[in-house]
Amino acid sequence: MRNTRDKHAIATSNTDPTALLFPGQGSQAPGMGKLVYKHSKAARLTYEEASDLTGIDLAKICFDADADELSETRITQPAVLATSVAFLRAMREKLAEVGEHVRPRVFGGHSLGMFSAAVAAEAISFRDTMLVILERARLMSEFNVNRPVGMASILGLDCDAVEQICEHATTSSDNRVDVANHNLDSQIVISGDVSALERAMESAANLGARTIRLKVKVSSHTPLHDDQAKEFAQIMREFTITAPTRPIVSNITSCLLETADEIRHEFEQQLRSPVYWTDNVNRMKRDGVDTYIEVGPGHVLSRMVKRISAQLTAVSLDDAREEPIPISVIPQASAR
Repeated sequence: MRNTRDKHAIATSNTDPTALLFPGQGSQAPGMGKLVYKHSKAARLTYEEASDLTGIDLAKICFDADADELSETRITQPAVLATSVAFLRAMREKLAEVGEHVRPRVFGGHSLGMFSAAVAAEAISFRDTMLVILERARLMSEFNVNRPVGMASILGLDCDAVEQICEHATTSSDNRVDVANHNLDSQIVISGDVSALERAMESAANLGARTIRLKVKVSSHTPLHDDQAKEFAQIMREFTITAPTRPIVSNITSCLLETADEIRHEFEQQLRSPVYWTDNVNRMKRDGVDTYIEVGPGHVLSRMVKRISAQLTAVSLDDAREEPIPISVIPQASAR
């Protein structure tokens, strides 16, 4: 367990014990966002804005593309960002219509979802974030052109065991695999060169673990991306970041990001640094957050929250099927 204690504590005044969480790459699915698009003017305007910025008809892609097309990084990343912000704006729109609002104590995001969280916290504009994500997706896609890479989930082994497997499966700096995401105590995501990844998956299976290749064509959150992280840091410096309205929990340290410099540093390091999601949730829980609202496609994060602690309430806006969509799933105590 990493030490996630720092000198900061989440201020509780004028907030609810609620966190807004934003999913990352891998949460995409055909048809994502279609229902909220139908029910929310704010969502429709978000997709229109995103399409104008990217030159891609993201609504059509999200609603009509198949899983293979959606898994292309240059498509996935802007599509997930646009869908997450569409959910965010639709939530705020529908809450305002019924005279309510959510006052989150903190924001969280998984990998790419950290950028959506920064938009929600008003640390960076949606426009600038979309332009940044286009560059991030380009860097990650170009890396994969001449170097087959991938990611896999290992279920049933703890992190120490998976780290040892990765160490043995790595033969050189040009053929390596590393732990990328500490999602749950027994659900670890690994990332790296396909040949090393497959060796690690075979070793894990031999130890009784279940292994799943993820529907992504990238190798996020490993030292493989040192050069891309440096280039991305230069790109990030061209965009304005301000202090967030509420803290964002760091994927890397689980400390609170409360200044523009802290957020910028997080983004500059993200491509080469693992995500410590269990620590993120435990940090929020320790600071009194008991309700977690997943804002974006799917329900991976909300389900993981409930597995981390059965004492916590976690919902996904994407699971809303009753009017008003998407807020019908929000616990009443969280909407004031």
